[in-house]
Amino acid sequence: MAAARRPMVNLLARVPLFEGCTHLDLTRIAALSEERIYPEGQVIVKAGDPGKAFYVITNGKVAVVAGKSPTGKKEAELGRGDFFGELSLLDGDARTRTVVAATPLETIRIERSEFRKLLRKEPNLSIRLLEGMAKRTRQILDTPAY
Repeated sequence: MAAARRPMVNLLARVPLFEGCTHLDLTRIAALSEERIYPEGQVIVKAGDPGKAFYVITNGKVAVVAGKSPTGKKEAELGRGDFFGELSLLDGDARTRTVVAATPLETIRIERSEFRKLLRKEPNLSIRLLEGMAKRTRQILDTPAY
């Protein structure tokens, strides 16, 4: 594996969606990844738009806001190691929130169409993703609400 991809693999390994993946799976996913840089204030994804990619933050912060306006009510702030767009990676449905670069931002971006090609080539990867999602769902359902 190219040394340049190793940090991407390590970062992807911490994403819950990929927790059931093997090192080889993560290497293949990292090979699809591209680094993207955004200036502060840029809208990364907008609520209502089709989901076309998944993002892992490598440096900087984003604001997750309700509605389509980048000045909407801030619901969360995400930083290094956090991610967004995992549902869009899987289903391509409309974005549920708007995400704006709160600082200069560096991300790893995985395009949905390329990810789907990989899943078709590697059906066992699909199975591991489903198993990981089922495990996470059970954890959520078993966690008492406070």
